[in-house]
Amino acid sequence: MSKVIKGSDMLLFQPKVIDLTAIYELKKQAEAEKLEATEEITEEDLLSNDIALKQLELKELQLEAERIVDENEKIVRELLEKVREEARTIIAEAQEEAEVIRQQALEKAEELLVSKQKEGYENGLKKAQEEIEADRLSAMQESQRILEEARQSKIQIMNSSEADMVRLVMAVSRKVIGGELETNPRVIINIIREGLNYLDNPQNVTVYVNPLEVDKILEVMQSESFNDIGSNEIPLKITPDKRIQAGGCTLESDAGSVDARLETRIASVEKAIQEVAPDE
Repeated sequence: MSKVIKGSDMLLFQPKVIDLTAIYELKKQAEAEKLEATEEITEEDLLSNDIALKQLELKELQLEAERIVDENEKIVRELLEKVREEARTIIAEAQEEAEVIRQQALEKAEELLVSKQKEGYENGLKKAQEEIEADRLSAMQESQRILEEARQSKIQIMNSSEADMVRLVMAVSRKVIGGELETNPRVIINIIREGLNYLDNPQNVTVYVNPLEVDKILEVMQSESFNDIGSNEIPLKITPDKRIQAGGCTLESDAGSVDARLETRIASVEKAIQEVAPDE
């Protein structure tokens, strides 16, 4: 005999009430924690990427500076060789022209001498000798004039080329120094340290710098890694001076003074280049 299953007999478990509000709060809390973790990771990644980008930019600037220096050194060498070749050509042409004039004078003198000898007269011979001597002197003077013009042309070419080379090298130097100041803001600290080395046991030192670099210098002086600057042994007074360009300074103390301005250092480089410029 079959059994009829009623609806009440199919109840397998006791019904429960689900709190949707609690589930929503848990889901919201989980998403907030996930978002917070994502933000932390993003900030760290951004900081890491920024540092890597700065390092890459610094490397690219250094490579660009090296490339510019190499290219301009090649240009200077080629320009100097061209100047030397032009000077040699001018001298050679002048010597050839002087030799032609001298030969022409000798030939003319010989012709006059033969002509006067044929006449057989002493007056004619004397006049011929005078004309020969006059032609000889004229030829010598003309030769000297041509050689002097060639020498002056050579000097002008060398002076003009030397000025061009100095300007070229100084332009490269300024670009390299400017790039170093932009990529390495602590350059001024090293310059101050170097300037202190030129002072013999200074007791009180006043450092005049560009106003834009005062805060940076004071910050570094308070750093442990730079505690030798402004220590008790060498007390420093940092004074702003708008007449001084960024990247330079002057130091004054009871032991003397040091001019470490940017334009002074560049002028020293220019003087050194002019002193070693080759002459012929």
